[in-house]
Amino acid sequence: MVTNSYTIIIDSVSDFPKELEEKYKVTIVPARVIIGSEDFLDRVGITREKFLHEIVHSKEKITTSQPSPKDFHDVFSKTLEETDHILYLGVSHKISATLQNATIASKRFKGKITCIDTLSVSLGITMMAHHAILRREQGMELNPLVDEIKEMIENTKIYILVEELKYLLRGGRIGRARHAIGSLLNMKPLLHFVEGEIDVLKSIRGVEAGYEAMIEEVTRDAQEFGNFVLSGAYGVENNKFERLSKSLKNKIQPLSYFYEPIGPAVICHVGPNVEALFITKLPESSIEIYK
Repeated sequence: MVTNSYTIIIDSVSDFPKELEEKYKVTIVPARVIIGSEDFLDRVGITREKFLHEIVHSKEKITTSQPSPKDFHDVFSKTLEETDHILYLGVSHKISATLQNATIASKRFKGKITCIDTLSVSLGITMMAHHAILRREQGMELNPLVDEIKEMIENTKIYILVEELKYLLRGGRIGRARHAIGSLLNMKPLLHFVEGEIDVLKSIRGVEAGYEAMIEEVTRDAQEFGNFVLSGAYGVENNKFERLSKSLKNKIQPLSYFYEPIGPAVICHVGPNVEALFITKLPESSIEIYK
C-alpha cells in the first residue's frame, strides 16, 4: 500500500464545504434523503432550504438511507480508472451502516481501497479529509497519511447542542444517550461522541448555558491539544452561534477553521435546531502544512 497515486473519497454525511469540493475535485458519495414516497440524493437532489422547510412543516415520514454497496462499487470502479488506490474516510460505524457498505464494495477491488472508520460525523470528517488532501497535495505517501489520520481520530472531540432528543430517538441514533432520556425533561442535552457513539455530556437549562458549556469544553481541549483545527456547524442559521464560534476561534487560535451548515442527512437525525463544535489535535509532524 505504498503509493503516491491515491484519491480521497468521503460521503455526504461529512458536510464537506462546497468550495473545497470544487477546488480539490473531491468525490462525495451521497446518502439518500427520503420524504414520504420521494427519494432524494443528499447535496444533489434536495437543497438544504427545502429540507429544512420539510422537516419543520411536513407531515410525511422523513428519514435517510446510506449509500448501498452498489453505489460505492460504482464510484470506486470509476475512480480506479484514474488512480492506483482509494482512501475512503467514513462516518462512524456506531451511527450508520455506510462504512459497512463501503467495506463490502471495497472487497471486490483486491486491496486497492483503504476504508477508515473516522468514529466521527459531519465536520469531524471534513477536518480529517481536508488534512488528507493537504498531505496528498504535498506528496505524502498513503501509509504515513493513514497513520496521521488514525492519530487524528484518537484526538477528536465533538460537542452537539440539540433542542430535543426526539429526532435521535426516531432515527435510532441515540447510542449511549439512551440512559439519560428520563433526566432530560425540560432540559437541553449537550451531546458528545464517545468512541464514535453519541452520549449525553451534560443536561443544560437554556441555550445560553449550552453555548457556554460547549465553549468551556473546547477551550479546555485546546489547552490540552496545543496545535489543533476547529470547526463550527449549524442547522437553522444562527447569528449568535456564528459570532460565538468565530469569537472562540479568535481566542484559541486554531491552525484551520471551518464554519459550515449541517446537511440534510445529518439534520434528519438531530433536528433543525442544532449547533456543534469540533476540535481535532494535529499530529506534530504535520503542523507546517497549516502555516
